[in-house]
Amino acid sequence: MIYGNEGTQALFTGLATQVIYGGCDADTAEFYSKASGTATTDANQDDSNSHLRQRPLLTVDEVITPQVGNCTIFARYVEAGFATQVVLNARLTRFYERIDWQRRLTGAQSAQPLLLERGLSMSLSSPTHETAEAATSAEPNPNLDRAAAAVMARIAEDAAQQSGGKVQFASLDAMRSRSAAPPVNPEVKQ
Repeated sequence: MIYGNEGTQALFTGLATQVIYGGCDADTAEFYSKASGTATTDANQDDSNSHLRQRPLLTVDEVITPQVGNCTIFARYVEAGFATQVVLNARLTRFYERIDWQRRLTGAQSAQPLLLERGLSMSLSSPTHETAEAATSAEPNPNLDRAAAAVMARIAEDAAQQSGGKVQFASLDAMRSRSAAPPVNPEVKQ
């Protein structure tokens, strides 16, 4: 509905790895049934005369209801002069079902969360009485201050590098102190 028929076909054929969950609509299932290719099977293995027939590798029903697992994965690899496609039935695991993630989540339960201060104002005007009190009543956090300083230094370095040194970076505190200072007009002599 969003991309239309042509856009949908371009997406379906252009993506190298596609995960198809069971329960898709009939048109999508038909597309992936055709995309899976055909398999040649012997209709009667007991008979010495060969009764070979072709069938889709995945029927529409097999795309809608995967035989094994909960999805079908199409992976394509293309190079000049070579192309291949792998079709897999898979059971995707939620990250919290994995043993390695269970260990990480269990270990993180005892860790103290990092709380970030809210209410940072981008206004460069001088702070009101209420915001000044709020700023002074917060307990300083040296870990947060060091992390913020490292991030700000990295941002300043990236800005200088990307602009060839033409852009100067200033912290919010520096901009606030400059805006609070009385304006300096070099043309007016006292």
